[in-house]
Amino acid sequence: MRMKRVRKFKSKKKSIFILKLVGILYVAIACLSMITTTGTASFFSERNQDGYVRAGVWWDGSELVFTEKGTDPITSCGVQTLQAKVKNIGKDMKQSTTYEVYFSKNGDPAKGEKISTKELAPLKSGKQATLKFDVAKNGSYQFRVLQHPEFKNDGKQHDEWSKKILIKCKSNKQEKEDTAENENQKEEKVENGSKENNNVEKNTKGNVDNTEEQKLEENSNNNDQAEIEDIETVPETNIEDEEKVEQSEAEKTGESEESNQ
Repeated sequence: MRMKRVRKFKSKKKSIFILKLVGILYVAIACLSMITTTGTASFFSERNQDGYVRAGVWWDGSELVFTEKGTDPITSCGVQTLQAKVKNIGKDMKQSTTYEVYFSKNGDPAKGEKISTKELAPLKSGKQATLKFDVAKNGSYQFRVLQHPEFKNDGKQHDEWSKKILIKCKSNKQEKEDTAENENQKEEKVENGSKENNNVEKNTKGNVDNTEEQKLEENSNNNDQAEIEDIETVPETNIEDEEKVEQSEAEKTGESEESNQ
Protein backbone atom coordinates (compact mmCIF):
# COMPACT_ATOMS: atom_id res chain seq x y z
CA MET A 1 0.00 0.00 0.00
CA ARG A 2 2.77 2.41 0.87
CA MET A 3 4.49 1.74 -2.49
CA LYS A 4 1.34 2.55 -4.39
CA ARG A 5 0.95 5.84 -2.50
CA VAL A 6 4.59 6.78 -3.24
CA ARG A 7 4.12 6.03 -6.93
CA LYS A 8 0.95 8.13 -7.06
CA PHE A 9 2.72 11.01 -5.34
CA LYS A 10 5.63 10.86 -7.76
CA SER A 11 3.31 10.81 -10.76
CA LYS A 12 1.50 13.87 -9.43
CA LYS A 13 4.82 15.69 -9.05
CA LYS A 14 5.77 14.87 -12.63
CA SER A 15 2.47 16.11 -13.99
CA ILE A 16 2.74 19.34 -11.99
CA PHE A 17 6.30 19.87 -13.27
CA ILE A 18 5.18 19.32 -16.85
CA LEU A 19 2.34 21.78 -16.45
CA LYS A 20 4.69 24.39 -15.02
CA LEU A 21 7.12 23.86 -17.87
CA VAL A 22 4.34 24.24 -20.46
CA GLY A 23 3.15 27.38 -18.72
CA ILE A 24 6.64 28.86 -18.73
CA LEU A 25 7.06 28.11 -22.45
CA TYR A 26 3.67 29.64 -23.23
CA VAL A 27 4.54 32.85 -21.35
CA ALA A 28 7.91 33.07 -23.12
CA ILE A 29 6.29 32.69 -26.55
CA ALA A 30 3.69 35.32 -25.69
CA CYS A 31 6.41 37.77 -24.60
CA LEU A 32 8.39 37.23 -27.78
CA SER A 33 5.35 37.77 -29.96
CA MET A 34 4.57 41.03 -28.15
CA ILE A 35 8.14 42.27 -28.62
CA THR A 36 8.15 41.54 -32.37
CA THR A 37 4.73 43.08 -33.02
CA THR A 38 5.46 46.29 -31.11
CA GLY A 39 8.82 46.88 -32.80
CA THR A 40 7.34 48.98 -35.62
CA ALA A 41 10.34 51.32 -35.75
CA SER A 42 12.35 48.82 -37.78
CA PHE A 43 9.72 46.42 -39.10
CA PHE A 44 7.37 47.38 -41.92
CA SER A 45 4.48 46.13 -43.97
CA GLU A 46 4.21 45.60 -47.71
CA ARG A 47 1.45 47.21 -49.77
CA ASN A 48 0.57 45.65 -53.06
CA GLN A 49 -1.17 47.29 -56.02
CA ASP A 50 -4.63 46.32 -54.79
CA GLY A 51 -4.12 48.15 -51.50
CA TYR A 52 -3.82 45.05 -49.31
CA VAL A 53 -1.21 44.95 -46.54
CA ARG A 54 1.03 42.02 -45.85
CA ALA A 55 3.22 42.11 -42.75
CA GLY A 56 6.79 40.86 -42.61
CA VAL A 57 8.73 42.88 -45.29
CA TRP A 58 11.89 44.87 -44.65
CA TRP A 59 13.16 47.66 -46.93
CA ASP A 60 16.01 46.01 -48.80
CA GLY A 61 17.92 49.27 -49.33
CA SER A 62 17.55 49.21 -53.11
CA GLU A 63 17.17 52.37 -55.22
CA LEU A 64 16.25 52.44 -58.92
CA VAL A 65 17.22 55.23 -61.33
CA PHE A 66 16.99 55.72 -65.10
CA THR A 67 20.34 56.16 -66.80
CA GLU A 68 19.07 57.61 -70.09
CA LYS A 69 19.72 61.34 -70.59
CA GLY A 70 17.14 61.68 -73.36
CA THR A 71 16.57 60.40 -76.88
CA ASP A 72 15.96 61.99 -80.25
CA PRO A 73 12.42 61.87 -81.69
CA ILE A 74 11.63 58.66 -83.57
CA THR A 75 10.43 59.52 -87.09
CA SER A 76 10.15 55.97 -88.44
CA CYS A 77 6.71 54.57 -89.15
CA GLY A 78 5.23 51.24 -88.12
CA VAL A 79 5.64 49.43 -84.82
CA GLN A 80 8.51 50.88 -82.76
CA THR A 81 10.10 49.43 -79.61
CA LEU A 82 10.56 51.96 -76.84
CA GLN A 83 13.54 51.34 -74.55
CA ALA A 84 14.73 52.79 -71.25
CA LYS A 85 17.57 51.56 -69.03
CA VAL A 86 17.03 51.39 -65.27
CA LYS A 87 19.83 50.75 -62.74
CA ASN A 88 19.90 49.71 -59.08
CA ILE A 89 22.31 52.07 -57.30
CA GLY A 90 21.40 50.74 -53.85
CA LYS A 91 21.62 47.32 -52.24
CA ASP A 92 20.38 44.06 -53.76
CA MET A 93 16.66 43.88 -54.42
CA LYS A 94 14.94 41.19 -52.39
CA GLN A 95 11.72 41.23 -54.40
CA SER A 96 10.44 42.24 -57.82
CA THR A 97 8.70 45.51 -58.62
CA THR A 98 6.55 46.89 -61.44
CA TYR A 99 7.06 49.44 -64.19
CA GLU A 100 4.42 51.30 -66.17
CA VAL A 101 4.17 53.07 -69.53
CA TYR A 102 2.27 56.34 -69.97
CA PHE A 103 1.10 58.02 -73.19
CA SER A 104 -0.11 61.43 -74.32
CA LYS A 105 -0.80 62.51 -77.88
CA ASN A 106 0.07 66.18 -77.42
CA GLY A 107 0.68 66.90 -73.74
CA ASP A 108 2.73 65.57 -70.84
CA PRO A 109 2.66 61.73 -70.76
CA ALA A 110 3.09 61.72 -66.96
CA LYS A 111 -0.37 63.31 -66.83
CA GLY A 112 -1.75 61.17 -69.63
CA GLU A 113 -2.98 57.60 -69.96
CA LYS A 114 -1.37 54.52 -68.40
CA ILE A 115 -1.23 51.98 -71.21
CA SER A 116 0.87 49.17 -69.71
CA THR A 117 2.00 47.60 -66.42
CA LYS A 118 4.76 44.99 -66.31
CA GLU A 119 6.99 43.26 -63.77
CA LEU A 120 10.67 44.04 -63.21
CA ALA A 121 12.74 41.19 -61.78
CA PRO A 122 15.00 41.88 -58.76
CA LEU A 123 18.31 43.56 -59.62
CA LYS A 124 21.59 43.12 -57.83
CA SER A 125 23.46 46.18 -56.61
CA GLY A 126 25.00 48.05 -59.55
CA LYS A 127 23.12 46.02 -62.18
CA GLN A 128 20.73 47.44 -64.77
CA ALA A 129 17.91 46.25 -66.98
CA THR A 130 16.34 47.51 -70.22
CA LEU A 131 12.61 48.20 -70.13
CA LYS A 132 10.86 47.67 -73.47
CA PHE A 133 7.45 48.39 -74.92
CA ASP A 134 6.10 48.30 -78.50
CA VAL A 135 4.06 51.24 -79.82
CA ALA A 136 2.63 52.36 -83.17
CA LYS A 137 0.99 55.74 -82.41
CA ASN A 138 2.45 59.20 -82.71
CA GLY A 139 2.82 60.99 -79.40
CA SER A 140 4.90 61.20 -76.22
CA TYR A 141 5.70 58.19 -74.03
CA GLN A 142 7.29 57.81 -70.60
CA PHE A 143 8.31 54.92 -68.33
CA ARG A 144 7.62 54.86 -64.60
CA VAL A 145 9.22 52.36 -62.21
CA LEU A 146 8.07 51.84 -58.63
CA GLN A 147 10.59 51.81 -55.79
CA HIS A 148 10.39 49.34 -52.89
CA PRO A 149 7.09 49.82 -50.98
CA GLU A 150 8.99 50.92 -47.85
CA PHE A 151 11.53 53.07 -49.71
CA LYS A 152 12.98 55.68 -47.30
CA ASN A 153 10.59 54.41 -44.59
CA ASP A 154 8.21 57.36 -44.89
CA GLY A 155 5.05 55.42 -45.73
CA LYS A 156 4.82 56.82 -49.27
CA GLN A 157 5.03 55.04 -52.60
CA HIS A 158 8.10 56.47 -54.36
CA ASP A 159 8.73 56.19 -58.08
CA GLU A 160 11.17 57.16 -60.80
CA TRP A 161 10.32 58.58 -64.26
CA SER A 162 12.29 58.18 -67.47
CA LYS A 163 12.87 60.89 -70.05
CA LYS A 164 10.10 61.53 -72.56
CA ILE A 165 10.23 59.57 -75.81
CA LEU A 166 8.59 61.25 -78.82
CA ILE A 167 7.20 59.25 -81.75
CA LYS A 168 6.69 61.42 -84.83
CA CYS A 169 6.05 59.15 -87.81
CA LYS A 170 5.94 60.87 -91.19
CA SER A 171 4.45 59.11 -94.21
CA ASN A 172 5.51 59.91 -97.77
CA LYS A 173 2.47 62.11 -98.23
CA GLN A 174 3.19 64.01 -95.04
CA GLU A 175 6.84 64.41 -96.03
CA LYS A 176 5.80 65.88 -99.40
CA GLU A 177 3.37 68.21 -97.67
CA ASP A 178 6.02 69.27 -95.17
CA THR A 179 8.59 69.90 -97.91
CA ALA A 180 6.05 71.90 -99.92
CA GLU A 181 5.15 73.89 -96.85
CA ASN A 182 8.81 74.55 -96.12
CA GLU A 183 9.36 75.71 -99.70
CA ASN A 184 6.36 78.02 -99.46
CA GLN A 185 7.69 79.44 -96.23
CA LYS A 186 11.09 80.01 -97.85
CA GLU A 187 9.46 81.76 -100.82
CA GLU A 188 7.42 83.93 -98.49
CA LYS A 189 10.57 84.85 -96.60
CA VAL A 190 12.32 85.74 -99.87
CA GLU A 191 9.36 87.84 -100.99
CA ASN A 192 9.20 89.59 -97.65
CA GLY A 193 12.91 90.20 -97.81
CA SER A 194 12.67 91.66 -101.33
CA LYS A 195 9.77 93.86 -100.25
CA GLU A 196 11.74 95.09 -97.30
CA ASN A 197 14.72 95.80 -99.56
CA ASN A 198 12.50 97.72 -101.98
CA ASN A 199 11.07 99.72 -99.12
CA VAL A 200 14.56 100.47 -97.88
CA GLU A 201 15.64 101.55 -101.37
CA LYS A 202 12.57 103.74 -101.69
CA ASN A 203 13.23 105.28 -98.35
CA THR A 204 16.87 105.92 -99.21
CA LYS A 205 15.89 107.44 -102.57
CA GLY A 206 13.29 109.57 -100.88
CA ASN A 207 15.84 110.71 -98.34
CA VAL A 208 18.33 111.53 -101.11
CA ASP A 209 15.68 113.47 -103.03
CA ASN A 210 14.73 115.34 -99.90
CA THR A 211 18.32 116.22 -99.17
CA GLU A 212 18.83 117.41 -102.76
CA GLU A 213 15.69 119.51 -102.58
CA GLN A 214 16.83 120.94 -99.28
CA LYS A 215 20.21 121.79 -100.79
CA LEU A 216 18.55 123.43 -103.80
CA GLU A 217 16.26 125.41 -101.51
CA GLU A 218 19.20 126.47 -99.40
CA ASN A 219 21.16 127.54 -102.50
CA SER A 220 18.16 129.43 -103.87
CA ASN A 221 17.66 131.13 -100.50
CA ASN A 222 21.33 132.09 -100.40
CA ASN A 223 21.14 133.51 -103.94
CA ASP A 224 18.01 135.49 -103.09
CA GLN A 225 19.66 136.91 -100.01
CA ALA A 226 22.73 137.89 -102.06
CA GLU A 227 20.59 139.66 -104.67
CA ILE A 228 18.71 141.53 -101.95
CA GLU A 229 21.97 142.67 -100.43
CA ASP A 230 23.25 143.85 -103.82
CA ILE A 231 20.05 145.76 -104.44
CA GLU A 232 20.27 147.39 -101.04
CA THR A 233 23.96 148.31 -101.32
CA VAL A 234 23.96 149.65 -104.90
CA PRO A 235 21.70 152.65 -104.30
CA GLU A 236 23.66 153.62 -101.24
CA THR A 237 26.92 153.74 -103.20
CA ASN A 238 25.25 155.75 -106.02
CA ILE A 239 23.89 158.37 -103.58
CA GLU A 240 27.25 158.77 -101.94
CA ASP A 241 28.95 159.17 -105.31
CA GLU A 242 26.37 161.77 -106.40
CA GLU A 243 26.89 163.75 -103.20
CA LYS A 244 30.64 163.70 -103.75
CA VAL A 245 30.19 164.82 -107.36
CA GLU A 246 27.91 167.67 -106.30
CA GLN A 247 30.37 168.75 -103.62
CA SER A 248 33.21 168.71 -106.11
CA GLU A 249 31.18 170.69 -108.65
CA ALA A 250 30.21 173.23 -105.98
CA GLU A 251 33.83 173.59 -105.00
CA LYS A 252 34.81 174.09 -108.59
CA THR A 253 32.15 176.74 -109.17
CA GLY A 254 33.25 178.54 -106.03
CA GLU A 255 36.87 178.54 -107.10
CA SER A 256 35.90 179.83 -110.54
CA GLU A 257 33.92 182.71 -109.05
CA GLU A 258 36.80 183.68 -106.80
CA SER A 259 39.19 183.69 -109.73
CA ASN A 260 36.87 185.93 -111.78
CA GLN A 261 36.66 188.47 -108.99
